[in-house]
Formats: sequence, C-alpha cells, structure tokens
Amino acid sequence: MKEINILSGCLTVLAFLLGCNMHGIAENTPRQASLLTLPEYPFIKYEKNILQFPASHEDFDTLYRKMDSLLIAGNGKINILHIGGSHVQAGFLSHRMRTNLASLSDSVMTQRGIIFPFRILRTNAPQNYNCHYTGTWDTSRCIRPNGTDYLGLTGASATTGDSAASIQFRLNLYDSASWSFTRLRILGYATDTLSYPYAIHNGDTLRPYLLPEERSYIIEYPESCDTAYIRFHLPSNGRFTLTGIIPENDRNGLVYHAAGINGADVTAWLNCAHLPQDLRLIRPDLAIFGIGINDANVPPQSFNPEQFKARYRKLISLFKEANPHCALLFITNNDCLLNLGRRYGKRTNPNTPKVVKAFNELAAEHNGAVWDLYHIMGGGRSSALWRNQKLMRPDRIHFTSKGYHLVGDMLYNAIITDYTQSNGN
Repeated sequence: MKEINILSGCLTVLAFLLGCNMHGIAENTPRQASLLTLPEYPFIKYEKNILQFPASHEDFDTLYRKMDSLLIAGNGKINILHIGGSHVQAGFLSHRMRTNLASLSDSVMTQRGIIFPFRILRTNAPQNYNCHYTGTWDTSRCIRPNGTDYLGLTGASATTGDSAASIQFRLNLYDSASWSFTRLRILGYATDTLSYPYAIHNGDTLRPYLLPEERSYIIEYPESCDTAYIRFHLPSNGRFTLTGIIPENDRNGLVYHAAGINGADVTAWLNCAHLPQDLRLIRPDLAIFGIGINDANVPPQSFNPEQFKARYRKLISLFKEANPHCALLFITNNDCLLNLGRRYGKRTNPNTPKVVKAFNELAAEHNGAVWDLYHIMGGGRSSALWRNQKLMRPDRIHFTSKGYHLVGDMLYNAIITDYTQSNGN
C-alpha cells in the first residue's frame, strides 16, 4: 500500500482553536487533516495528485476560510456542485467525495444534496439512495431536450398528468443515519395554479407553499426524517413537471450536490433554461466541472478547442452570476478510447491532451484550479493499465466502482492537501 500522508493525524481542532480569537480565526493558523491511504499502482503518478493554479488562488482562499469557520466553530453552510456526464450520473465518484468530506467532522455533512428519480428516465441511477415511482411520465434530458420542458439543475425532467403518479425515496441505506431533512424543496412547475405536489407522512397530508421566483415548492415536515412519499394534486388536464428534489434542513454544514447526465457535453448543460435560476438558489461555493469527455468524443479534425472554451465560458458565467466568489475546479478528461469507425477501430483519444490544455487556459482566465486526472492516471494509453487492474470497464472510458472510488480518494486528497497547505490569508 502507498500511503500519501503529507500531514499526519486526524483533523486537529485544538490546533485551530489555539489560533482563534474573539473575532474568529487568526491568520496563519495551521490547518491539519489526515489524508487517505491510497493503493500502490506503479503506473499512477501520485506525485502529480495536486490542484494546479495557473493564476490566482483567491477564490479558493475564500472557500477555505468558510471551511475554517464550519470545521472550527460549526458556522455557515458550504454548497458544492459537481456537474458532468456519466461519470457523475452513476454516483460512485460524487458519493465517494461526499462521504470522504463527511470524515472531516461528525457534523460537517448535514444534507444529502439534490436528487432525481432517474429510473423514470429508464436509465441508471445512483445506488446510494433508493427511489421508486408509480404512474405514467413523459421525460426529457438535456442531451435531447424536447423544446417544451424547462430543464434545470439536474438536466432532466419528468412530467405527469396521472393522478396515480407518486415518488418515494429513502436517503439512508444499510441502516445508516447519515442524511436527514425537515423540509423538501421540490423543483418544478405546473401547467395551472391548481396542480401541485404534496407529501404523505405518518398518514397526514403535508401541503406545500410555492415560491414562484425560485420555481420551487416547499413541504415542511414535523420531524427529521430520511424518507418521503410524494403525490401530486392534478385536476382535469392538469400536469406537473418535476426537475429535482432537494432534501433540506436548517443545520449548518457542507452540502455536496451532484448533477450528471449520461452523454452530456457543455452544450447540453447550456440547454437547461432554468439552470441560472437553480444556481442562484444554491449559490455554489465550489463548482467541480467534470464536463469534457463527451465534447472530445469526436474525430480529431472535428474537435475545436476554441469553440470548446467559448462554450465553457458561457457556463462559467452562469456560476459566477450566482456567486461571484465561486471557486472553479476543472477535472481533466481521463485517458480513454475513441471509436474512429470500422476502418480505424478504437484508438487512444488524441483530443484528450487538447482538453487538458483548454482547461488550463480556462483556469488561468477565471482564477480556477485544474486537477489533471489525465496525467495523474498515467497519461496516454494508461487506461489499458487501469483496465488490467479492473479499475476501468472494457470500454476504457468509464471506471469500475473500484476505480471511481480511487479517483474520489485521490481528488479528496488533492483538495485537502491544498487546503492544509494554504495559509488562510
């Protein structure tokens, strides 16, 4: 086993408190946190497992000061949004990050983050929570918008006019008690003023109140819980469109939202008309961009780095409009195969280094950070080595659950290393 342990010991609150005063956290207070032990694979370049800053560190300093306040004094909320394609929709990577961050403190992770009943889309769903549905639904995704639905933060929608429609979910599996809520925020909209979602809890009907400016319905619960049963009041010809569910509570903490749609590229997320509104709702403090592998899944002559960056700039502007101090973290594409057709077959994707370069240029423009997964995993053709160790699937694009967990552990270590080494000024 290869132990990457730059700073030993668990999170040392005492070391923080010794540097605090009545006004909060003193400058230059040392930060300490233990890193995860990573397995030994000779082809992985662990020495490259860092956040790279082509320009300013300022937005991350702002983020880290909020982390100080939360970890030391339990004050404030931090919203992280991890957005991407199939790497994110599967839930293995994002949930690994969610649980890793939860290890920083017993009370740091207080909310689960946004969810969506992906099974309605007849596609794969994260396995870290249960979600079931009944009734007939029409669906849409940002990769193939139908032109009538207004997609938002999840990149998906489900519309029903069926009075038998329902959604049930449970956040905590395997008898854990990690996530709870006292309030549901249901993102969506109705075709009329009489259609709305409501919840059944312990035999009681919990009716919502509408926040039109936020395009959300709020359902208050009388107690903390981790399960919900949602129904829909639909008069004749009434229809309701669901675009997401955010289980909420009033506790301070860190919230890790994950939004991923299989096959999504930057253009797909720009198709989401309600994304700006939803971003203003959560005001992310950290945006983790995992979008790019689908943009680069084209013949080399068809990939235009300047066009790729131009589209990304539009997406970045939406995040910055929601929170001007949002820290931006770009995850580069992993090494992968590109199908060049019957004549040439599958070959290592030559667009990947171009995407790495584009991300570094975007980070320099917008004071962001780059996590260079491509070079960390070993660079060109390294996906074959990952596949041999059962860390990647046969397509050499997607990781196995074991591989996603390793990627999540490395990303966590890179962020925590930067956090502990930052002076906090």
